[in-house]
Amino acid sequence: MEVRELNKKSKNTLPAAERDELVKKMRKEDDKMRTGMFEFLDAQGGWLEFSYRKYPGEPIQMIKMIHGEICDLPMGIIKHLNNTKRKVRRYNMELSPDGKKMPRSYDVVSRVRFTPTDVL
Repeated sequence: MEVRELNKKSKNTLPAAERDELVKKMRKEDDKMRTGMFEFLDAQGGWLEFSYRKYPGEPIQMIKMIHGEICDLPMGIIKHLNNTKRKVRRYNMELSPDGKKMPRSYDVVSRVRFTPTDVL
């Protein structure tokens, strides 16, 4: 017979007042609107549809964007889009000097890009 005792990890959280202040500051930064062009690099000429909700209590937004579309988006969604990446795996068939197989590696490739009109 084996008896294990499982304990929940204690979370280190900020006091409620400080947390609310930080969330308010982040929302203010994320709500700034920017105009720019959306590019869907994986399927040029296609469209991307996704749901988005960053902060608890907000409604879920369904967003559909078409490649080459110029639109206004909040900075929070722009940051989310520009951090969308996929891994492209490379299989190494080479052996290391000691005779073992080399580990697999991968490249990180961006899937979508939102370029503000300031840069265009």
